[in-house]
Amino acid sequence: MIRKLLQTAFAGTAAVGITGVLSPVVSAVSLLRQPQDADGLLTLWGRSVLASAGVRHEAVGVENIPAGTHVVFVSNHQSHYDALVNFAHIHKHTRYVAKAELFRIPVFGPALRRAGNIPVERTGGGGDRARLSEAVTALRERVSVLFFAEGTRSTDGRLRPFKKGAATLAIQAGVPVVPLAVSGTRLILPKGGRAVRWGQRVALVVGRPIPTQGLTMQDRDALTRQLEDAVAELYAEACKRSGDTP
Repeated sequence: MIRKLLQTAFAGTAAVGITGVLSPVVSAVSLLRQPQDADGLLTLWGRSVLASAGVRHEAVGVENIPAGTHVVFVSNHQSHYDALVNFAHIHKHTRYVAKAELFRIPVFGPALRRAGNIPVERTGGGGDRARLSEAVTALRERVSVLFFAEGTRSTDGRLRPFKKGAATLAIQAGVPVVPLAVSGTRLILPKGGRAVRWGQRVALVVGRPIPTQGLTMQDRDALTRQLEDAVAELYAEACKRSGDTP
């Protein structure tokens, strides 16, 4: 019990310290240079925080990520650690569509915004539609975008119905969609839990890109269902690799 408390205290202190140090650096680099110049720092941040919690992580299928074009990544969502796993393994200039509350966190929030991440209120209102419209231009010209398509974290590990934002954005921008799935992150620090599960195995599995060329908004629902099926298949493999069985 004492060992778990010490591990949890170390993981929490390290995560706060690493984030506190790197967030203003990410902000400064993104402001003074280009947002993509902060990508290496984000990889360092992800790997460092995962290491501080003793997480054992692997990624398979990263060779499926197209090199010559921007893409929309679509993933399931289990934990705040999901983003860290993605930063650690996806070496492509990518930013997130994330809930607006994260952008209000001191130091960390401004770093998210200056690095080019996209805040949404998740109400479907005019503000969200305007930001996603801006994201279409960004996706075509300079950055890939990652959606957690369930819209919120799954506390029991079961996939929830996907929202249509990712399919909408990909169709409007005319870029491929890359499905991916992560498993094991929900067990590192379960929602409502107080102790970090040290040494937890985590797996990220990346699928083949799905083209959107020639699709229209009438195909949005069908593409969303296709993405749900693709992520579910990848998630089954990720669960086997992480040892998590929802």
